[in-house]
Amino acid sequence: MTVEMRLKSKEDFETLCSKVPEVVSKNGFAVLAEIRTGDILKSKGFDYGPLRTYEICNPAYAFRILSADEKFESLLPCRIVLKGKPEGTEVIGLLPEALSELVDSTSVKDVAHEVQEKIKKIVGDIAK
Repeated sequence: MTVEMRLKSKEDFETLCSKVPEVVSKNGFAVLAEIRTGDILKSKGFDYGPLRTYEICNPAYAFRILSADEKFESLLPCRIVLKGKPEGTEVIGLLPEALSELVDSTSVKDVAHEVQEKIKKIVGDIAK
């Protein structure tokens, strides 16, 4: 089972990070938090490299999945991760259908599929 979508882009890290809010918004989601994971690690003496996590949400999807199964309270929101590499940037999205396998609910799986298609589009649009 694939749990993430990972695309490579030749664009630099900061350029792609600047695209995230607009791309997320165009796909019906909002950025709830931007976590500068690489900066946090570096401030603690661990130089991992450029890494940023974006927590994103579409309230209608969130409500539908939470209404179907409260176990998803700890699994939301969705995440997009950008990782700077010498040859460009990786854009990573956690795939909701993998998480939906944790429960036996058709309604959860239906919503997870819809959200996954959006996440794939967001990752693809950022990586362009």
